[in-house]
Amino acid sequence: MDDFLEIIAFRRKQGVFTLLYYICWLLLIVFALIAAFSLANVIGMNPETGGMMFSWQNLIMTLLFGGAAFLLWRGSDNCRVEYDYTFTNGNLDVSRVLNNKRRKYLTALEMKNVIRCGPAAGPAFKKTLSEPGVKRHNWFVNRDASLYYFYFQKKGLKHVIIVELNQEMVDMIRSKNYLQRGVWYNEEGRSDNGYGASIS
Repeated sequence: MDDFLEIIAFRRKQGVFTLLYYICWLLLIVFALIAAFSLANVIGMNPETGGMMFSWQNLIMTLLFGGAAFLLWRGSDNCRVEYDYTFTNGNLDVSRVLNNKRRKYLTALEMKNVIRCGPAAGPAFKKTLSEPGVKRHNWFVNRDASLYYFYFQKKGLKHVIIVELNQEMVDMIRSKNYLQRGVWYNEEGRSDNGYGASIS
């Protein structure tokens, strides 16, 4: 039987971000209307000559407000962020979901490739973050949740991902020798290698 579990981490305190989301859309509508009005007046009639007239000012207004409306449209989705974690037989897949519409696949991590992991606290976690050349990825939404880190190398680069997992997924990850012996460190900095070794 396959080991499979999927969990979704969503922001528990969404109130402020919901307000920001609606403010973004209100400004988006206003800016889009200004851009549309400016675009309609890029080419018009010259009242003095009766001929056609090109307005650089309206073109610039169209580009500025149209660009701002586009950025607000893209940015508003960041007010509603979720992370999807899927564990399947030793593989952890992480995706970011924006506004229940746009999904961005972030990584696929095989547990056998993990160098060090455990709760995102304590000396082992701090040592990992201080490794030279490490790229940190904060793939969680609630700072007060149960956060865990996984340190690995991919294509010659060092990565640390910090994710928001529940106890059921942690237990599944640590079962059946999916992880190499000795890579899991608890908050006190002691590994699971059976010898009581601690990180220095």
